[in-house]
Amino acid sequence: MRGIRCVLAAVLAAGIVTVVAAQPGRQMGGFGGGQDTVTLVLTNKALQEEVKVTDEQKSKFKEIAAKQMEMGKKAMAGMKDKFEEAKGDKDKMKEVFEEMQKENSKTSAEIKKLLEAELTSEQKTRLHQIAVQVLGVDAFADPDAKTGGGFGGGRGFGGGFSEAQKGIIKDVASALKLTDDQKSKIKSALSEYTKDRDAIRKDIFGESKKGGFDQEKMKDFAEKSGKLSSETMDKIAEVLDDTQKTAWKGLVGAPFDTSKLRPTPPPKKD
Repeated sequence: MRGIRCVLAAVLAAGIVTVVAAQPGRQMGGFGGGQDTVTLVLTNKALQEEVKVTDEQKSKFKEIAAKQMEMGKKAMAGMKDKFEEAKGDKDKMKEVFEEMQKENSKTSAEIKKLLEAELTSEQKTRLHQIAVQVLGVDAFADPDAKTGGGFGGGRGFGGGFSEAQKGIIKDVASALKLTDDQKSKIKSALSEYTKDRDAIRKDIFGESKKGGFDQEKMKDFAEKSGKLSSETMDKIAEVLDDTQKTAWKGLVGAPFDTSKLRPTPPPKKD
């Protein structure tokens, strides 16, 4: 029973407190991560500084955070029995996780609505730009792809991109208005990127897709995959015309150090 509670608490926490791990290119998210920067600004000091959150807004954020935590506690209470009943049954566990994802999505949507009411249009624009930067090359991906989200990234338990990420990807597509020929070339570049990135991951972490919290390995992976991502982005840029390149610059805005969005890994045990 204790194991079930630990899993449940960890999963629900991902929907209650936003955890985003960002690196150049496809980003590493939290446990079922992929939540957008509007929600993340509630707790992330770097984002709050970047968009110049006022003291009055911070006061409102505390109220919203309290509401978010209360909603999470209620969700946890409602899922305990379902997890216990599903224990040992993979299909039932999957159903419970999917149901929990839906509840988390509802919570996130409500919290996002409350936050957006407190943010200025300039702040929301900047947060959107940073969200595009966090996605990196995935901003050009198919939003309905089942393998999106990167290394443990934006996808939840069912795979694919989160709803927040899908929205960003669709915004990018709408702004750039890519031709079929451009889409084909970009798809090819992303396919090559995914293949090379998986090779890097396997070389560093072995056959397992989970990197754990080995900081040295994570750093090595971030550096190598980041370089690969930059190379892929250069290939994509070559496909865009001048008007699209200008539109893309507007979508990403000024560079932001997305490493400031990474969760702090636990300290190594002696």
